[in-house]
Amino acid sequence: MDLELHTWGPAFGLPSIDPTCVAAIAYLNRTLPRDTWTLIADYDPSLSPQGEFPLLVDADKRITGFTNIVSYLRKNYSHNLDADQSHQQQKDVLTGIHRLISLLESTAGPLLDIYLYVSSENYGTTTSTAYTAILPWHVNYTIPPKRRDLARSRTAHLGLSSLDLAQASEDTHGPGRGTASSDYEAAKKAAGIPSEDRPPALQMGRGKGGLLSSPLYAARFKLDALSKEVLQPLADQLGKNQYLFGGDAPSSLDCLAFGYLSLLRYAPVPQAWVREAIQTKYPRLEGYIARLREGLLHNEDIKTADVWSVATGKAVAGDIGLQLPWVSRKSKAFIPQFRAVVHDGVLPHALQQAPTVRHGRDDLSRTARSSLLSPFVINSLATVTTAAVMGLAAFAVQHRRSPRDGPVIFRALRPLQPVFEGFGVENFLSALPR
Repeated sequence: MDLELHTWGPAFGLPSIDPTCVAAIAYLNRTLPRDTWTLIADYDPSLSPQGEFPLLVDADKRITGFTNIVSYLRKNYSHNLDADQSHQQQKDVLTGIHRLISLLESTAGPLLDIYLYVSSENYGTTTSTAYTAILPWHVNYTIPPKRRDLARSRTAHLGLSSLDLAQASEDTHGPGRGTASSDYEAAKKAAGIPSEDRPPALQMGRGKGGLLSSPLYAARFKLDALSKEVLQPLADQLGKNQYLFGGDAPSSLDCLAFGYLSLLRYAPVPQAWVREAIQTKYPRLEGYIARLREGLLHNEDIKTADVWSVATGKAVAGDIGLQLPWVSRKSKAFIPQFRAVVHDGVLPHALQQAPTVRHGRDDLSRTARSSLLSPFVINSLATVTTAAVMGLAAFAVQHRRSPRDGPVIFRALRPLQPVFEGFGVENFLSALPR
């Protein structure tokens, strides 16, 4: 058995910046021996049938998604993280995993989207920086913006896209900030209330000048409510147990929950309302996340630079102390990657042919001729354009670095002459009467 798990690269000390990738890594690391699988920090989702990670490659088979990977390992390799549980616990896991997946997709997913992507301050200071550390330069212009646009579209129904979430922390930095009095003054400022030595009674309504009418507090109330929709059901399910469905060992359900909760807990974002909620309101979830990190990942604080060295073939995971079985990516040509960037950002969408749609009945299907350029012509134009651009760039670099050949020719400049020379102005002025 030689399995390859392709995921988005590490971030925030975790093995991936994506929740389902973290869950898949945790499951395989807990279930499979180290010498039976390899982990690849990848950035080319075109390898996946669905165009997304995590991707499990087993010879010619490719399985995408956490639940599909878990089902595949159970059926084909008898690797089941839930095998040691009782019959009732396994039944509860099978019943609860669908409910938990629905909960995570409908609430935890959008919450993480807002937390890492929609919030302009969190994205600008933390998320985009994390992507820069795990992606080559030529895909940093395409992948992070696409993933942020997807996050915006998935959270548009929440009514938070029009709020300036970055403004929420504008007045929370610097000496003396973060105290009750400073929060009070900041709230008054946001509500348009002048500051005085003895402040008048603060209006708490949603009308003009009211504290609750400020974008900061309106957004915070919605975000706190969304956080509660995620954390409260998980806290209720956990109860006083060590894991979601009891027992003394984590299940596949715990791996999936850890994927989302770990990013919400450990991402060092400046607007950390979810982390604050976990630490102050859900201390048992705080201990649960730490316990899962120890049991699933051996509490390893993963360094992005170390994984990048392995991914680029400059180091071996075991030699630099990495516990997970990271390996280098298979060498990929630069031209196809650069051509993808040119194709996405330069070529007009009008030149791209729509996918072929076939009817369910063969007798109703027919081939229609298109007036658009064929894919062969488009690919040829893209290849020629890419080659020309790279050739010109290489020539420019070489021409800039190399000295010019041939004799050096000095041209003498003509001496500067007075502006009115040759027009007899001096003679004319001397003839004027004094």
